[in-house]
This record gives sequence, C-alpha cells and structure tokens, in this order.
Amino acid sequence: MTETVTQTPTFTDSVQHFQVEGPGLRGRMVRIGPALGQALDAHGYPDAVARLLGETVAVTVALASALKYDGVFTLQAIGDGAVQTLMADITSDGAFRCYARFDDDKLDEVLKNDADPSLPRLMGAGHLAFTVDQGADTERYQGITELTGSTLADCAHHYFRQSEQLQTAMVVMCDPDVRSAGAIMLQQLPEENERPVDLGEEVEESEEWRRAVILMSSLKSSELLDDTLPPSDLLFRLFHEDGVRLFDANHIRNQCRCSEQKVRGTLKSFPRHEIDAMHEDGVVTVTCEFCMVDYVFDGAALDTLFAETDT
Repeated sequence: MTETVTQTPTFTDSVQHFQVEGPGLRGRMVRIGPALGQALDAHGYPDAVARLLGETVAVTVALASALKYDGVFTLQAIGDGAVQTLMADITSDGAFRCYARFDDDKLDEVLKNDADPSLPRLMGAGHLAFTVDQGADTERYQGITELTGSTLADCAHHYFRQSEQLQTAMVVMCDPDVRSAGAIMLQQLPEENERPVDLGEEVEESEEWRRAVILMSSLKSSELLDDTLPPSDLLFRLFHEDGVRLFDANHIRNQCRCSEQKVRGTLKSFPRHEIDAMHEDGVVTVTCEFCMVDYVFDGAALDTLFAETDT
C-alpha cells in the first residue's frame, strides 16, 4: 500500500498586488522566504544586521512593485553608526540582490546595551536613497531622504510625505532565524481632478485612510511571515469590511548580476600598475559584495587581459 503525502502549499517569494475597494487604496503585499535565505546565507551576517537587511529587501521590493519601469530599482541606506551601508536592488523582472557593511566592534558595543536596537542605534545619522535606472539612454531618477524615524518604513513614509505628496503607509517585518521577511504597503493616490499639492504642505488624512492604516498595523509577524497562509486569506482578514480585490502576483528571486566579463571590464579600466599592487600570493582576487563569488586572476590571466586592451 502506497502512502500519499500531501504537501502544504507555500506562498512566498512573491508580491501580491491588491486594492482596498471602499477607500480606493492601492496595496502591495511582499513575502520573501527561500530567496532571502539564499541572499543572507552567503554572508553569515549577525542577526541584527540580517534583520535590517531583510527589511531593506522587503521595502525595496514593495516600493519597486509600485512603479512602472524597465531596468533596476535600488534602495541604499548610508549611516555613520555600526551599520554603515544597507543596499538592495531589484530588476523589473523580479531579480533582487543585497548586501550590508558594518563595523564588528561598534556593533558589539551597541548590542551590549540593547539586544533589539532600533535603526538610529544601528546606523546613526545618514540618508536613504531611491534610484531608478532604466539604461544609458534615459535619465536616472533619484530621491533622497534623511534616516528619520525608528525603522526603514518610517524613512519611506517621511520621503513620500515630503517629496511625492502621496499618502503611503508600510508595515515591514523580518525574522532572521527563519530567513523570512515581509511587507504590506498602502497608497492613496490623488484623484485626477484633485488640485496639485505644494511641496511641504501637509496632506490631509481621511477617516477611511486612518482606519485602513490602523487595520494594517494590527498585522502580526506570525501572520505576515506565515508562508502557508494565502495572501487572499490574510488580506481578507484585514480589509473585508471595505472589500479587497486581488490582482496578479509577481514572483521574485535572488539573482546576482555579476560576471567574469564585468569584472574583466572593471580591471581593464585601471592602469596595470594599480592592479599589480593588489596582488596577494601571486593573484588578484575580486569578490562580489552581493553574492560573495571570487574572481581570481593570476599573472598570466592579467597579461592576457591587458594585452587585449593594447590591441
């Protein structure tokens, strides 16, 4: 007799587009599991850094999914604290990558006094930059905001409130122990006949908007990061009173864009004597910060490389 094993379906590594019908809100639900684990496991980050980077990826995916672009969307946070850099980018076809830079000694000092430090405690003063790059023949779009608030979601709220004049709210969570992260973002776009809002002017919040944000904020980590809970069920729990409509979901994956050809091109852009100064044990090693793959060039390989430059 053959025993039939039924596998529980998983709902992860995807972006679910939705709309809250009553107040007319646009939404995105992001849930990342195995793809995030693949990205983090290449580095072995401490939990505090892994949590921040997982949140960075979730925010990046949520923001990029709300844009129409053909290229690469990048989010980069720069600070003067224990964690100096958080970076994630995602292509328009759903391939993301990420990395973090931090100071071990400073991080240990922070964690001695606070087991669950906030963003300001970890990153200090700095800024958050959003960039959309659609290729050499198009103008790059970039938005910058200060690291304001206790979370990356707070920084995104501040940017949209001050620069884009869009009502935007976001809940972001990451559990580094199980290598999963998630986000839900709501946006209320202005009506077509609504007058333009001057930069710096406070955007009026409707009662419907406030109620939707309160409902979204009631979300628990055990719900958002539960990859066996269908997005349709979770969104219905939150917004069933106003009605929620689901659209197609987009799948995302961890995929670096580095290659030997790109590394060769970078090396060839420097004078040979500068590359020779990088020799260690007779070879030059270039390590990708995103995927940690090593590209190794010995003397013969460099001779061939620079001979190509001279021809």
